[in-house]
Amino acid sequence: MARAQSSRPEAASGPPGVDPWEARSVPLALSLLALLLLQGLIFIGESSQTSDEAAHLAAGYSYLTTGDFRLNPEHPPLIKEWAALPLLPLDLAFPWGPLWEQAEEWNIGRLFVHENRLPNDTLLLLGRLPILALSLLLGWFLFRWGRALFGARAALLGLALYVLDPNVVAHSSLVTTDLGVTLFMFLTVYALWGWTERPSPRRLALCGAMAGGALASKFTSLWLAPILAALLFGLLVLRSPVPPLPWKEGAGDDRAPLPRRALGLALAALCMAAISFVVLAASYGFTGLPAYVVGLARGFGHSGIGHMAYLNGEYSEAGWWYYFLYAYLIKTPIGTLLIVAASIAALRRRPRLRAKDAMFLWIPIAGVVAITCLWKVNIGLRHLLPIYPFLYIAAGRLLAPRPSAAPVRPPAPPREVAVAGGAAARRVDWAVAGFVAACLAWNVVAAGTIAPHHLAYFNEIAGGPRHGHRHLLDSNLDWGQSAKALRRFTEEQSLPVIYCAFSGNSDPWYYGVRYQYTPGSGNLDNAKKRPVRVPAGAPREVLAISAMVLHSVHFSDETETGSGAAHELNAPLRDQTPIAMPGYSFLAYDITRNAGAHSYIAALHLSFRQLELAGYEANRALEIDPGNALALAVLEKLQEGAAAPPPPGG
Repeated sequence: MARAQSSRPEAASGPPGVDPWEARSVPLALSLLALLLLQGLIFIGESSQTSDEAAHLAAGYSYLTTGDFRLNPEHPPLIKEWAALPLLPLDLAFPWGPLWEQAEEWNIGRLFVHENRLPNDTLLLLGRLPILALSLLLGWFLFRWGRALFGARAALLGLALYVLDPNVVAHSSLVTTDLGVTLFMFLTVYALWGWTERPSPRRLALCGAMAGGALASKFTSLWLAPILAALLFGLLVLRSPVPPLPWKEGAGDDRAPLPRRALGLALAALCMAAISFVVLAASYGFTGLPAYVVGLARGFGHSGIGHMAYLNGEYSEAGWWYYFLYAYLIKTPIGTLLIVAASIAALRRRPRLRAKDAMFLWIPIAGVVAITCLWKVNIGLRHLLPIYPFLYIAAGRLLAPRPSAAPVRPPAPPREVAVAGGAAARRVDWAVAGFVAACLAWNVVAAGTIAPHHLAYFNEIAGGPRHGHRHLLDSNLDWGQSAKALRRFTEEQSLPVIYCAFSGNSDPWYYGVRYQYTPGSGNLDNAKKRPVRVPAGAPREVLAISAMVLHSVHFSDETETGSGAAHELNAPLRDQTPIAMPGYSFLAYDITRNAGAHSYIAALHLSFRQLELAGYEANRALEIDPGNALALAVLEKLQEGAAAPPPPGG
């Protein structure tokens, strides 16, 4: 990547153009990246498998070992292949039988990760570390570009905002595609900027390769198309001197006629597109591109239909235009919000940023924000990650040093005026530095208090992580990552077996939680069929329910009730106070000898057509309260063949 000096502000003291922070900037940047690595390892050690990880890891392993891309085509292969690469020498078992023939990625992922010759924690660690390496790489290039634009102090501030963001830590440490596409989208724009600074075929080829990496990482990389088009148009308008032929070395003539400059940029775009296609095809082994077409069709279908989402007690498949803006507001550390707001407020202060540099930072931010405001898939702040490196570089400008020398000096003011002006400027600089230091200290405290549950972070505006489930769900809070926290809770409370309702395929059983199955959403059949029961007469009976299940987000497809009624299936629990919140994504309730709770669970099982468990819990309720009306109604429906389940609580 090119590193230009022309746009960097000069230092406030010392020889002109020399920043006293420059000599120490690289060691400080590496220290910040080491802090990100440490946080990521802590998060990895605590986090159980999240919903998509097992399927992604198994799919990536199958791509590398067979060249067959039938599993998980809804995401391109590159990041999954990268994550699975460390698993190749381990001689792992893979379920090649009927599940492979049916492309049943969820059960294949379960067996591959949780029932293999190595422990699940080992496989997940090996799969997550490559993603964390990508995040460290992103942080390094964030620092480099920030230093080229604004100097060392500003670059370190931008990197600190990145490193101390719990959302960055969480999504840097999971086998998912969000961090990978963020990296490659950022490197594409950075490489294009480098090409405009020092045009050469090598830099243009690098830009195309990074765009190909983005396309091979996630389908949301298609957001790059309008962003790159806007940047190329901006270069045309700004008369940026780029070569008339992209395979030429050196800048062209900015006085060339408009058609000639437009043709040069169009040819550059075609070269980038051709190189990106080669990279994309290579990620599919040059033979699996039909899987890309299948996945792309599914992606467009998903975006067109929408996804059932939750926001502040409301449910929608079409989403809300402000969803991602609200998610950023309540899931970002307050210190970062204040620094970003201050940097936007100070956009007009000197040193003024070149129009081209401002364009390369703010067009990607504006483009991604505009697209997400129109997007129907409102399931997680992680889809806004591509703006983070650009936003934090731009925010770092708050610490850019003032110019110490100008090419042309105006007539010298009287000494008294100069001294007063210099003193005022120094006071402003000290005030800004103190403000930034206080904000970063706030972020350090936030990062320390949320660890190791970074995924569940919510700031003080939302009331902290304990109140997060009232605002946002899915990958913002409850993605299956808290099974180890739930196990520790059962051990601390001496609970050999509990009732457990969880969301998705991240089964707490594989992390040592013994439970009697209670209806959740998206669970695999093996969890529903386990014969474990909480014994009658147990000294304590505890129900642990994940936040997604508590708010019944995805129940409409699994019950015999209408979709509106399905969202209210667990409503009676929402106003009760849990005895604990393991990992902030599970809520634990004491239901010892609570006939109402047992009858309620019985009715839930009946709604989900789990008849044996419905009868078991109804009889438990009647042992406590022989006259319990709901339990009697459940047994009556069972005797009738469970033709129509009674509504829970009815």
